[in-house]
Amino acid sequence: MNADTVDRAARPWSTGFAAPLRAVDRIETAAMAPTVKFRAYKEVDSRDPYMNGHFPGLTLLPATFFLEALRQSMNTVVRRAEPVDVLKIASGRWLAPVLHGDELCMDVEAVPEGPDRWTVRARGIRRDGTTVSMVKAVVGTERPSHHLDVPGPPPTNGGNAKIPDYAGMLDILPVAHPIVLVDRVDAIEPGRRIVVSKAVTGSEPCYQSMDSGLPGSRYTYPHSLTLESFGQAAALLWLSDASSDGVRMAASVRDCHFAGHVYPGAVLRHEARVDRLISDDVFVSGQTWDGDRCVLTVGMMATVTRPRASVLGT
Repeated sequence: MNADTVDRAARPWSTGFAAPLRAVDRIETAAMAPTVKFRAYKEVDSRDPYMNGHFPGLTLLPATFFLEALRQSMNTVVRRAEPVDVLKIASGRWLAPVLHGDELCMDVEAVPEGPDRWTVRARGIRRDGTTVSMVKAVVGTERPSHHLDVPGPPPTNGGNAKIPDYAGMLDILPVAHPIVLVDRVDAIEPGRRIVVSKAVTGSEPCYQSMDSGLPGSRYTYPHSLTLESFGQAAALLWLSDASSDGVRMAASVRDCHFAGHVYPGAVLRHEARVDRLISDDVFVSGQTWDGDRCVLTVGMMATVTRPRASVLGT
């Protein structure tokens, strides 16, 4: 490919918006009009922010960070005055793990669908040629106060089951600090429903790389972390009886919508519901709220349990 290469790997990392990690090392641009085509590369590094806890002793690239790589690479390529973000995930599949030392190549095609909006198809390929992800999404700018219209009010507490405390949550989750993105279980109906809170604070790693003097709009909480936090809330619902020999991994998502900006000081409330259980596979749906604004809807999130040996390639 005759490519215009953008290489930022050797430069100090700084961003014009909140981001969990540098999700792209370099970009090779193949075309800009009318369809945007490029390849973005990222080497997985356990020293990156958030990575050391996902998973302890394994350093597995979170599925949501594929979306972060898509967001950061699109911002580098299209260069808009206001950052673009992933607004909708029509479908996403994660087919194989990407571990510390692996390099991910994302082959991206973005078709313009209006001012500052693109329909994007991205295929993730590991250095050994294995296809690891397939994503179809909408990327663009959004109104800061926008919210999603959903039936019903924000989630309420309920359920008479024993609610785990913070230490109990850490015992259940397959992740560790610094990527633990849930703070409190507010309600639980075992096998059916859970409500979990996550406080967004300005001291989180996603704000540490930001340039000084940026407008307040740039401090919006990354959508990739909102979706990761929702996934952890769902995990608290069904992981307590999972096999200790397996690794629970995200397998696919469908019909996910993001809206509006969430800033430090907000308390997100996730409501996740189990829709189906097929053997060890779990299918959930739900919403995330910031006060009375619905900022995320998840049509379907599926997880699978894979033997640890197969994840490690042994």
